[in-house]
Amino acid sequence: MAKDRFKSRTSFILACVGAAVGLGDSLRFPGLCAKYGGGSFMLIYIIALIVIGIPVLNAEIAIGRKLRGGAPKCMASLSKRGEGLGFASCFNSLGVAVLYAGMLGWIIAMLINVVPLCKNSTSMPRAEIGGFFFDGILKNSFSPIVLLCIIVAWAMMFLCLKNGADSLSKTAKFTVLVPVFLLTVMAVRGLMYSNSATALYALFVPDLSAFADAELWLSAVGQVFFSLSVLVGIMPAYGAYLPDGESVFRDSLIIAFSDFFVSVLSAVVLFTTMYGCGLENDISSSGVATAFRIYPVAICQLFGAGNTALNAAAGILFYLSLAMMALQSASSMVEAAASPLAEKFSIPKKKLVLIISLMGAGVCLVFATNTGPAVLDVADHFLNYFNILLLGVFECFLLGANEKRQNLVGEINRYSKRLKMPKRAFVVSLKYLSPAVLGTLFAWGIYHLFFIDGGIYGGYSVYLQIFGWVLGASVFVCGFAAARGNVRARRNRNGVLSTLF
Repeated sequence: MAKDRFKSRTSFILACVGAAVGLGDSLRFPGLCAKYGGGSFMLIYIIALIVIGIPVLNAEIAIGRKLRGGAPKCMASLSKRGEGLGFASCFNSLGVAVLYAGMLGWIIAMLINVVPLCKNSTSMPRAEIGGFFFDGILKNSFSPIVLLCIIVAWAMMFLCLKNGADSLSKTAKFTVLVPVFLLTVMAVRGLMYSNSATALYALFVPDLSAFADAELWLSAVGQVFFSLSVLVGIMPAYGAYLPDGESVFRDSLIIAFSDFFVSVLSAVVLFTTMYGCGLENDISSSGVATAFRIYPVAICQLFGAGNTALNAAAGILFYLSLAMMALQSASSMVEAAASPLAEKFSIPKKKLVLIISLMGAGVCLVFATNTGPAVLDVADHFLNYFNILLLGVFECFLLGANEKRQNLVGEINRYSKRLKMPKRAFVVSLKYLSPAVLGTLFAWGIYHLFFIDGGIYGGYSVYLQIFGWVLGASVFVCGFAAARGNVRARRNRNGVLSTLF
């Protein structure tokens, strides 16, 4: 990783924004705004972004550049067992990348089917349009079309990753700027509806009574961590590629608020579209439901039920923007794991990325079946919620506790002239606020898992529930096993891959 660099500051910022801006921004953020009163959720989100999110983002980029390494190397500098936690975050990112790749395959499948859907929608009931993907394309036990789309997804991810930072920066120019343009076009269409003012009022004006809801605060703060793509190993890896001479603090502010801008833009698209189509009561906090059940209904009547050509064009714009954001996010997660693993075990990075892509495509076969949605739901909750929160508690505490030794504030403020990170606020946020919030979110999730509405997985088989726990635990097992690999590697220099097993 020490030799790989982004060629410019713009490339670094675009790559980081691309990693941060994903399906969580475009689908989950608007859904949470709808669930928790729009402006109320957004106001708390902004406060949490400034007080907690930006310090963590700065810390990860700064330590990555200072040590010129990914999460394992950075965490190893903070604690004796830190390398194992760093590799655990790498394997967790690989797991989440598989989930994103599966969803990318679904999105591509919708992209190529949106035109016939709009064409046939005039003779289809609303329930059938909403169930077009899950009850139609994935109705049978296996879908060859979805499988082909998943293979295409992994092929595109490999192309994004094959040349490291150079490939990522070139790809980000399209996967960041093009979706923003497409979302802007859709927002303009949404604002043309006669009731767009009502939609914007619902989105931006806070509901004061909602602030008493503890779940609102936890959801808003949690969304900050998930939206910025911190705690998953991406930002230390990208920080390692950031050349000297650039201000970490200034660039982090640009990344954080660019990510927030795209989230708000996506919310404007969702609210104005749904209100304009009379579907405001159908807005869901589930990103999967929004993308594959709710938006298809809205798209088919966006310009009127009979105007299929314009509706189909809008559908193409929407799913193309989702595909690009999912592609960049998934690629970033693979990059966060591939670089440290390649360096650790002396495997050519391009070869390792190819192996990961082939294995990932094989694992993603499940998403071409009708059991894919259930697997995605369970795996997402354990990998993309519980594991990230648990890893985040340790990472944030260690970063705050070792700030003096690592002089992270000095690295953040290096090359900064006027705008600087305040040291005391930085340490308090990392060492105390962030671990406390993340720990509370983890406990809240466990409570919901077992005690709210019969448990989140009450409707799933015992095998899927066991699968979730085993999958979550295996990330830590693999992480600490990889951290011990260097000892065996020295004993068997000719059997590099054997250190993994």
